[in-house]
Amino acid sequence: MKLTMAVAFIAFAATASAASANSGMNATFSPLDGIVQGHASAGDTATSVSNPDVTFRVLPSGAVERTNAKYGTVSISDPRAQWGKNRSRDDR
Repeated sequence: MKLTMAVAFIAFAATASAASANSGMNATFSPLDGIVQGHASAGDTATSVSNPDVTFRVLPSGAVERTNAKYGTVSISDPRAQWGKNRSRDDR
């Protein structure tokens, strides 16, 4: 009986973790999470809760503009391109 329960648990854990890894955004994620992970639309904006001087905006190209009003800095990144780099990398 214990062996059957252990096998069932392992099978469930293996399928649940694989399904979770490929899932999209859910209702508990903040708008900022959606922007930096590439799930937002052009024009979407969000302000950092921990540092209100930092704002994020999705550009028409899909890139994300990060602005720090306190220091007057702007950086642009493309979360989709970064995802592609991480996904195609194979260190085996």
